Amino acid sequence: MQIEFVNHASVLIRHGDVSLLSDPWYEGPAFHNGWRLLVETHAPQVEELLKRTTHIWLSHEHPDHFSVGFFKRYGQIIRDRGIMLLFQDIDDQRVADFFRAQDFVITFLPFGKSIDLSSDVSVTCIKDEFIDSALSVRAGNTHILNLNDCNVGTAKRAQEFRDAVGTCDILLTQFSYAAWKGGRDNRAWRVTAAQEKLDNISVQAHVLEPKMIIPFASFVSFAHERNNYLNDASNTPDAVVENFKDAPFAIQVMAPGDVTDGSADPAASAKACDWWRTQYAKAGDDLMTYETVDAQALQTAFAKWRTRVFKNNSRPVMKCAQKFSPIKVLKPVVIELDDLGTRWEIDPPKGTFTQTGAPADLIMHSESLEFLFLNSFGFDTLSVNGNFEEASTGGFSRAARSIAIENLNNLGIRFGMGLLFEPKIIAVILERLRGVSAKMGRKEA
Repeated sequence: MQIEFVNHASVLIRHGDVSLLSDPWYEGPAFHNGWRLLVETHAPQVEELLKRTTHIWLSHEHPDHFSVGFFKRYGQIIRDRGIMLLFQDIDDQRVADFFRAQDFVITFLPFGKSIDLSSDVSVTCIKDEFIDSALSVRAGNTHILNLNDCNVGTAKRAQEFRDAVGTCDILLTQFSYAAWKGGRDNRAWRVTAAQEKLDNISVQAHVLEPKMIIPFASFVSFAHERNNYLNDASNTPDAVVENFKDAPFAIQVMAPGDVTDGSADPAASAKACDWWRTQYAKAGDDLMTYETVDAQALQTAFAKWRTRVFKNNSRPVMKCAQKFSPIKVLKPVVIELDDLGTRWEIDPPKGTFTQTGAPADLIMHSESLEFLFLNSFGFDTLSVNGNFEEASTGGFSRAARSIAIENLNNLGIRFGMGLLFEPKIIAVILERLRGVSAKMGRKEA
């Protein structure tokens, strides 16, 4: 068994006749020009890699794990080689529909069931929260657990993974925060978030008992002129090594092209840390920007958003929720577009988008708002790339409870009578909003 590190959350696990590649994102920005890879993997390297690949596993739909650009650029190679794609078996068919339209060979992995890829390689997909999944890989006598971005930060949640697939020999896990963590002046939240990621690794290690941990899925930078400040407290491989220098397991930092058979190699890890240090030093170069979108284009984009929202939700129930819900959902939200110098009120149940002089909840660029309107995952993208600022206390929470309605729709949750029967999902969402408010140092959640 060998694990070859490729980039970010992508590794190639090789054993016998199976070469399983994970989450290939190798070039270009992600999250609406919010992120960049610290280093890109160029076409000749990718083409050589695919010659050695038999299977590709996608953990979830986020663009740093499911890269549409990768599959369009290298789709013919994947089809010609008959590389099988592996994806979680879920109700949301957007990713599956893309693969089918591209005529790929795909196997859907039922949660918790072991699937043989060969006589001595098997995989088990494990669901995590709303969209994410982990993959347990048994290659010969070695058990590898790829957690990527899974939110495993408590002993209880880690034990659920252990109950599902047992302990592991090698653990691959995210090591730094990867979303908006407060405004420019709230570095304290980012410091806390960075430490929480290290604490999560401690919990995972304690329960899952790996002999080796490979930190990955965080080799990116916030790379837009509006969000670059979010890098100010992010963890680096050096921070991971320092935090676990006395741990009973090995931390194996890997650079692109590095290979491990599961045996600790401190010299190789130290060399990889040196290499990544150079890449982090370049991360602030050549920041991305947006182009201003005029009011008419925004109105056109909003009309598309409104059409989707009304198609997927009951407008009478939306109006009822806005008026009577004790948790204040679907209230009007005011967005200040600082590049246009205007403020706009969005009222989801009314389906209106009007200029206003009212105090703003959020401040953003007009291109960010257009992107939100044009894409059902737009608010999710905004919350990850952090290309906005709060204009007033609780602004993000108010916006999330209103214009993030399509986040729920993408999970199969509609504003209708059936929503009353989803208390667990509602509770999780509300708890997350409380967590955001707590990290902002507030009590209004």
